[in-house]
Amino acid sequence: MNGRGAWLRLWYLWVPPAVLVVLNVIWLAGLRGSVVGRGSFLTKQVTDVEVEVNKLESHARELERQTKALADLHQNLGALRRDRLAPMRERLVPFLADLMKRTREAGLNPERLSYAARREEKSGLVYFGASFGVKGSYEQVRRCVFLLESSPQFVLVDQLSLRSDENAASLDIGIQLAVGTYFADLDKGLMQELGVKEVIVAE
Repeated sequence: MNGRGAWLRLWYLWVPPAVLVVLNVIWLAGLRGSVVGRGSFLTKQVTDVEVEVNKLESHARELERQTKALADLHQNLGALRRDRLAPMRERLVPFLADLMKRTREAGLNPERLSYAARREEKSGLVYFGASFGVKGSYEQVRRCVFLLESSPQFVLVDQLSLRSDENAASLDIGIQLAVGTYFADLDKGLMQELGVKEVIVAE
């Protein structure tokens, strides 16, 4: 009891340092919590920035890929216009000759041929269409379509319709074929020479 009484009598000596120690402990605990919280906040900010950077890098790579694809497309379109969609005077006669050659190669004889051409304002190209009838077996017709689609002349098979046949006993079928191609221009002089009709498309 004497020791305890002495401590109590001398409280003014040890209480202020004790209070100071307690206050320091509280301050240090608060400081530590603040530092930890700030560190966590900064860590989250860094993580968010890294995510955004990764997204931007991904978008940049995609943009680069799309830019290259667009450049390749323009190059291919240029080559297509130059090599496959040449002026009408250069390609029309070879196109028609190849059309007839491949049709006959399939064992079919084209009949009632008709031609037409139209300008396409949006693309600046001229669409040339040829329509004719053929009569033969199913295999011949199928081979004819295959040969036309395999032509290096850039042939588009637009329509394939069955014609009525008066001779129901025949195994042959009558087909009306409509094919076409594109040219870089419209040669009116050549069209007049070949009797090709120009179709005016109303806007």
